[in-house]
Amino acid sequence: MAEKIRTLLQRLAAVQGEVDYIQKEKKSGMRYSIVSHDAVTAKVRPLMVKHGVLYYPSGIEIKQVGNRTELSMQVIFASVDDRTDYIVVATAGYGIDDQDKGPGKAISYAVKYALLKTLGLESGDDPDEDQDTPHVNPADEHNLAMAAFEADIALSTDVIELETAASKHKVAIEKASAVNKGRVLLARQAYAAKLKVLKDQLKEKTGG
Repeated sequence: MAEKIRTLLQRLAAVQGEVDYIQKEKKSGMRYSIVSHDAVTAKVRPLMVKHGVLYYPSGIEIKQVGNRTELSMQVIFASVDDRTDYIVVATAGYGIDDQDKGPGKAISYAVKYALLKTLGLESGDDPDEDQDTPHVNPADEHNLAMAAFEADIALSTDVIELETAASKHKVAIEKASAVNKGRVLLARQAYAAKLKVLKDQLKEKTGG
């Protein structure tokens, strides 16, 4: 007699019954152990295949805040034998990266937690491999850049130093102007005033 096709919940319960523990790991440079996305996938995916459960992300909504990607999404768990038999699990993810890997990290984070919570598995405190990467608020980042420019203006002792400082901070000043035009204007005024002072001093020294 053929085995009766099970419902999705029965399939998930079978998977849950076979996954008892996922080993935490501590990679080089990490302060504490965590359950990584790869460890969860390696443990869970073969059992999902075995019991006929497909899972995939859906409805991804992404927001970028400085160097942190924030997203909300759903993970769909469906029976491979009946496309109408599925559940939707809401989840969220965060990924901090200074280049272009933030969205991928955020999705991995979200999928990992959907699997952990759906199957009732243990997790560790987690910013995964990015726990030592600080979140940078755009306004704070630009304020720091402008503070550095203002400090270089104050410390410049001749025209060459001052012009070098302006060149060094050019890109940061342009970015900051989109966030805090008032501060950029004040910094440029301070630059112009310091430039005049240094040029006047140079004239006096050279007798020009």
